[in-house]
Amino acid sequence: MRHPYAAFLDNVEKPSRYLGGEYQQVKKDRAAVSARVCLAFPDVYEIGMSHLGTNAAIACERAFSPWVDCEAELRTRGLPVLTLESAEPLREFDVIGFSLQYELTYTNVLNLLDLSGIALRSADRGDGDPLILCGGPTATHPEPLAPFIDAFFIGEAEEQLPALVLEFAAQRRDGVPRRERLCRLAAKYPLYVPELYESAVDAETGFIVVGAPQDPR
Repeated sequence: MRHPYAAFLDNVEKPSRYLGGEYQQVKKDRAAVSARVCLAFPDVYEIGMSHLGTNAAIACERAFSPWVDCEAELRTRGLPVLTLESAEPLREFDVIGFSLQYELTYTNVLNLLDLSGIALRSADRGDGDPLILCGGPTATHPEPLAPFIDAFFIGEAEEQLPALVLEFAAQRRDGVPRRERLCRLAAKYPLYVPELYESAVDAETGFIVVGAPQDPR
């Protein structure tokens, strides 16, 4: 199959960043799995692969921030960011997991969402949209990204992430409303779901203070 980026890859500095096909890459048949998750790294391929370090029922694919030359081509042509394994848009997955390694990549998270055709703000997403999940070292101070992320996984996610992905995908297939899915996951996993909390600006410091959880009903 011809790659969706084939028409312009000769115009970008490092085409291999966007093609995948590495030795021992795993690509699963979407009909043979129960859930699909995209691990999205908000930096270029070379940096992301030095950090990324699941379960037979889950198809796990990778996506990275494009460099400026590729981003310009994508915006000019109206093309989305694609995964390396199947060259599919991120919005087709059940869960998109962003690894937050340092604060300077927060704007790259928003850029990846925009390039993927996914609403930037969590409040603007519907029942058919993927779960936008963040984890990693800087997920412990999430407020700058709070309006844009559905849930932050606080702590080490490796052991619990497969179960979370499978539960979310099953609830999505069963037609459970988006907010109800978030409430169920927040009650079971160490998640911070910003829309379930009230926040206010402290008059003395100007800091955003997160209060007690709202009644989800």
